[in-house]
Amino acid sequence: MKKVIIAVISFMMIGCSNPSIEEGLENLEQQLIELEAQIAAADINGMISDLADITAQAEEALTGAESANAALEEALLTVQDITVRLAAVQTLLDGAATTEQVQAIQAQVAEISEGIATLVFIADYDYDGVMNGLDDCPETPINEINQVDSKGCSPSQLNN
Repeated sequence: MKKVIIAVISFMMIGCSNPSIEEGLENLEQQLIELEAQIAAADINGMISDLADITAQAEEALTGAESANAALEEALLTVQDITVRLAAVQTLLDGAATTEQVQAIQAQVAEISEGIATLVFIADYDYDGVMNGLDDCPETPINEINQVDSKGCSPSQLNN
């Protein structure tokens, strides 16, 4: 009976072999051989060198970005400072006189200037009794103020 069981198992094994599985295994074995050849042909040292170069470039780019961020932060602080200063200037401008107010002040200054000119004209700076506006000799010596003519000139001023 043992022989019959062994014969049945052997027959089943021989009868159950599938040619498509064998072809698939052969194809898989061929692909593994090609993969091993590609791995053997790969330039691992070149890849490591390329990876080191890429890493160095990335670190350099990161340093540049950090530097740019620092410059940007400084620029933002400058913009904030300018904004504060502009607000202060705006406050000053808000409190400044309007064009109409400036024109009114200018009119007052002109009126006062006319009054001052009139006062200067009628004043007598050298005390000779002749108004400045009519005095042809405005710097009469003090010791001759009583000797001036109608034009405000003393004898010494007439001789010059």
